[in-house]
Amino acid sequence: MRVSVLGASRNTGRSFVEQAIASDTVFNITILARNPDSLNFTPAEMEKITVVKGDALNKEDIGRTLEGCDVVLCSLGAKISGLSMPKDMGIEEIGTLHVLDIIKETRADNPPRIIMVSSTGVGESNSNYDVPYVLRPIYSLLLKSP
Repeated sequence: MRVSVLGASRNTGRSFVEQAIASDTVFNITILARNPDSLNFTPAEMEKITVVKGDALNKEDIGRTLEGCDVVLCSLGAKISGLSMPKDMGIEEIGTLHVLDIIKETRADNPPRIIMVSSTGVGESNSNYDVPYVLRPIYSLLLKSP
């Protein structure tokens, strides 16, 4: 199975790549990375990964990442820290729309499986500054369990 991963440099995407490497069913993993030098995989893991240098905000970069894949994992998320709004706000929506457009344009007759993962502001992440300070009251109000 050939797997393409968007959002592989952190958290869920990184964990998925580690599990895919350990799997007997995945024989090719391609990831999109803005800065391949900052990827935190071991040398043994990197031998099993094809890295496409690019940005999920760029449709052509995503297109190169999806070439020939059977499965796409999209776990894109803006990098949030403290009080500031992230520079890549909206990357989830834009990247997802690019994935869907590319599949419609190039693989409509044989689309890959798509796995979408999204999470922010759930559970303890609210206290770990995963949500910008100004949005915390809204997240607490809207995501609180009844």
